[in-house]
This record gives sequence, structure tokens and C-alpha cells, in this order.
Amino acid sequence: MQESNTPEFSQEHDSPIYSWYVVVVLMLCYALSFIDRQVLSLLVEPIKADLHLSDTEFSLLQGIAFALFYTFVGLYMGKLADSTNRRNLIMVGVAAWSAMTALCGLAKSFTHLFIARVGVAVGEATLSPAAYSITGDYFPKDKLARAMSTYSVGVFLGSGLAFLVGGTLIASIPETATLPLVGELKAWQMVFLIVGSAGIPFVLILLTIKEPARGRYSAPSTDDEQEASIARSVRYFMRDWPFYLPHFVGCSMLTMIGYAFHSWVPAYFIRVHEWQASEIGIIYGTLNIIVAPLGVLAGGWFGDRLTRNGYHDAYLRGPIIGALLLWLPASLATSPWLGAPTLILACLGVLHFFASFHAGMAVAALHTVTPLRMRSQATAVYLFVINLIGLGGGPLLVALLTDFVFYDEMALGSSLMLVGMVATPLAALLLWISNKTYRQRVAGLNLTTAEG
Repeated sequence: MQESNTPEFSQEHDSPIYSWYVVVVLMLCYALSFIDRQVLSLLVEPIKADLHLSDTEFSLLQGIAFALFYTFVGLYMGKLADSTNRRNLIMVGVAAWSAMTALCGLAKSFTHLFIARVGVAVGEATLSPAAYSITGDYFPKDKLARAMSTYSVGVFLGSGLAFLVGGTLIASIPETATLPLVGELKAWQMVFLIVGSAGIPFVLILLTIKEPARGRYSAPSTDDEQEASIARSVRYFMRDWPFYLPHFVGCSMLTMIGYAFHSWVPAYFIRVHEWQASEIGIIYGTLNIIVAPLGVLAGGWFGDRLTRNGYHDAYLRGPIIGALLLWLPASLATSPWLGAPTLILACLGVLHFFASFHAGMAVAALHTVTPLRMRSQATAVYLFVINLIGLGGGPLLVALLTDFVFYDEMALGSSLMLVGMVATPLAALLLWISNKTYRQRVAGLNLTTAEG
């Protein structure tokens, strides 16, 4: 379906206040998607017990079941976002993933839960390519990193709320409940049903968002005016691989650290420190809600500040600095040398601050140097790579280390430590490689603008 002609904006809908309102609504949708995605991590032990799963099998539900379909479908959704009404696409996605989250609560086997997780992934794949594209059309370049970072807060707000809400529900829901037409359900199944039902009001709130005109803050370009096919966009990204490839893989390393710790820290506290799921859910969720959004907002502010100070590579220089500062907490947080839970949680707070630091700047860098009609697809490819490697690989790698290197469920902390210790310097190195090309691209764009 083709997008309608450029929409007319009232003064109200063209105001900065409304622009920020749009970003906040999209951010809340992003948070909802991560609640539905991440609440599974708090339910490791009861689901493993009921469905008789190993850590490796459970990691497939956390990562591969979601990541494979989220990433591949996301490529097509990026194409749709470049040619259709983006607001409507997001509305359909929210309704779909919420319904599939509720269906996770009806799962009676590994296969049932795997299929439902695939459905959640397909629905959520509609959101970010369209949301990033909408955000780019509501904000000029000098505010873009802050806007992108505000949207990215949804990742970390949602992850924290998944643990906080999940922990609260686990503490308040009886071990079993009987529902009409459904029968007896366990507490973990009820959590999925309750969380899935939360999507209904979000679909209605999205009706208040107006579809913006494409390219409102972009210089006109003959190339941009052409509608880019997926094949043409992929050829473009492959031709400019010295920027895109290390950028995507470097950010994937940072994403891997975030997903690995989000997926397994609750189980680590339950196994090693003998905490209750409700206890670690509330504490770890609260920690994430505070420090991770602060990290991504600080990153956006830092990137825009560097830009105003004349650093043309600000949107990659910032993530490199954040990656270097991440290495120590990622190496120490769950290491055998930090025995006290208070010290571990403090270190995890620093970790999640810097693990989120790059998020808004990374997408702002893409939008800065990618042609207008390819931006949603660039975002989709970016999400494809970071989710395939980060979400698909992070939880799985930790589980493989635990099951087949240490052969001990109690060694979960050491598995997390190894992933953080190795992935962080790789991220910094790859982003530094990408930045060499990025600086040249931005300098060329600035020269073209000055001559125009």
C-alpha cells in the first residue's frame, strides 16, 4: 500500500512540544515491546521446571526464537516504513505482539512457547524502523541525537519495568489459577496474559500521532526522491561497507552485553545468592529504570554537545568513549571477586549506564549519512545485525559457556564476566574503524551544504 500525499500540518502539530509528545508516545510503545520481550528472563526457573528445559534450550526462547524472525521480518518492515503510513504500521504491530504475548501464557510445551515468541518478534519488528523514521522527520539535525536517545529510553525503561512488573506480579499472583475456557494456569502463564493485555490502550494512544512529511529537515536530493528497493538499498550499504559493517557489528557487541546481562542476571541472583524471583525482579528492575535511561539520555546530550563544539564525528566518538568506560564494570559485575550483592548491584548500575550510552547516537549517525529514502531500511538492517548478534547471540553464548565450558549452573556469573570482558573492547575497536569513514562522509556532506 502506498503512502498518501504529504500530510498537512496544523501549527499545533508542527510545534516542538508536539514533536516531543510524539517521541514520548513512541518511546512508551518501545518500552511496552521490551516488557513483553524481557519479562521471560524473570521466569527462567519456573518455566524450566514446568517445561523441563536446559539453560541452552531456554536461551533459544530468549534469543534465537525472537531474534531470527525479528531481524528478517524487520528488513521487510523497513521497506514498508519507507513507503507506507508509518503510524498505522506501528498500530498493527502493537496489537499483534500484545496478542502473541498473551498467547505465551497458554503455552504447554517448548514448541508452543517458541511459536508464540516468534509471533511476538514479528509484531515488534514493525516498530523501530517506522519510529526512527518518524522521529527523524520531527527534529532538525542539532536535536536529532537527543530525540533518538529519548526514543531509545524505551529499551531500558521497558527492560526495567519487565523485571519490576514481573516481580510484583509474581509476588501477588497465586501459584495456580483457573480461568473460564482456559482451565488451570501457573503463575508464570498468568504473568504473560496480564502483560499482553496492556497493549490495548497503546493502540488507542497512537491515534493521536500525525504522520509527518518525509524529509522535512533533509536537503533535497535527486537520489533521495527515488523510492529505494530493498535490493538497491542493500547494494548501497554493501558499497559503503567500511562505515556500515563495523558500525553495525560494533554496536552489536554493546547490545550483546546488555541482552546477556538482562537475560541472566535474575537467574544468577536466584541461583548464586538464593534470592527470590520477586525480590530480584523489583530491585534489578528499579535499578534499570533509573540508570539505563539516564545513560542513553546522557549519551544523546553528549553527542549533541560534541556536535555543537565542532566534532563532525560526534555520533561515533561518543559511543567509542562509552564502550571504553563500559569495560571495567562489564568485567567485574558478576566476577568471583565481587561477593557482596550490594557491590554487584552497584557495578551493574554502572554497567547498564554505559551499555545504553551509545543507543541514540548510533542511530543518529546512520540518519546523518544515509539517503532519505533508505533511512528506515538502514535502521532495519542495523536492527537486523544488532539483534541477530546481540539478542540472538548474547543469551545463547552465556548459556553455552555455562552448559558446555563450566558444566555448572552455578558458574553463570563467570559466563557473564567472560562475555563482557571480550565483547566490550571489540566494540570500541570496530566503532573506531567505522569512525574513520564516517568522518569523511560527514565532512563531504558539510562541504556540499556549504557550496549549496
